[in-house]
Amino acid sequence: MEFSLFTTARFWVREKIPKNSIHENIIWIYLIIAISLAVILTAVFSLSHGINDIFPYFFLIPVLLTVYAFPRRGVLITITLGWIYIVLVYVFGTFSARIIAFHTAWFFIFVSLGIVISYFAESSRASKMQVELLKREAFRQIEHNMEQFSILNDQIRNPLQSILLDIEPLDEETKAPISDQVKIIDKILDTIDERYLESEKVRKFLRKYYSFGKN
Repeated sequence: MEFSLFTTARFWVREKIPKNSIHENIIWIYLIIAISLAVILTAVFSLSHGINDIFPYFFLIPVLLTVYAFPRRGVLITITLGWIYIVLVYVFGTFSARIIAFHTAWFFIFVSLGIVISYFAESSRASKMQVELLKREAFRQIEHNMEQFSILNDQIRNPLQSILLDIEPLDEETKAPISDQVKIIDKILDTIDERYLESEKVRKFLRKYYSFGKN
């Protein structure tokens, strides 16, 4: 049973995804299958009783669900349901030129709508994925810059301490201006340290709640 579930899931979703995501997709798969069967049975009942006006719209429901959950499968499901629809019309429907023409026209409209919706859904998802990749790349660059700032901070502090030691033998009048400038630079580095700690909190927040910085 487990093998069949994973096989079905991989047929619908051909991406490299973890098993837990496949298990989540199984719910969508069986929901779409169940609704598709219900729509087909409704079509059979309607055609058998001469009802031709309402049931065609029901075929859009599994298409919309498929497009929402699996955009790449939208076109395939649309065409499959379209052919099932037209076969049902010829098998269970009334052989009337007007009715056959109506359902044939609806078949082309239905398939065209499904293809267009699937295209826009896939384009939208691709755009969202591209934006997500850009955000993650920006976050990685920010992390790299923060690491460089931390290293640069230490590289500046160490020479400052050497400068203070080197000017120690000098008289007060000579070393006072140098010492003051060193203190100013040191205060600037302290401010950078404070901002770094604040940025680190933001980075931890993004890692925890948005999974940024995780492979």
